[in-house]
Amino acid sequence: MADLAANKKVARAYLELIAKGDADAVANLFADDGAIILQSETPLPPETKGRENIRGLIAQLTPLFPETGLKIIVDEMTAEEDRVAIMAHGDAIHVSGKPYRNKYHFLLTFRNGKIVKSYEYMDSLLMTNVFFGGAK
Repeated sequence: MADLAANKKVARAYLELIAKGDADAVANLFADDGAIILQSETPLPPETKGRENIRGLIAQLTPLFPETGLKIIVDEMTAEEDRVAIMAHGDAIHVSGKPYRNKYHFLLTFRNGKIVKSYEYMDSLLMTNVFFGGAK
């Protein structure tokens, strides 16, 4: 049986560690075969699989938010079986000086206390405009 409270704690830590830019700690929350899957079409890779690749992805995002980190604030969280669902919003300043206030839905799946998959839904147009100046 899944430990729902423990999974929720890991899910919250995941978002807090992204904001801090701690790529090693984020990667260590994942199973060896874990993956971040972007469900929205963006210039970023749709799937980043494996701890080393996840570490690299987070390390690439960190310099984009030197003032605030990529701060993601949990609005609602629920857990059932091996899943944690999170509604969240961002409050960050991009390196360009533009505010980045995206809205998110994360669906995390767990195995033995580790994240196996992080499905991320967001406003991809906002992300593309802020991160890449609208380039597609």
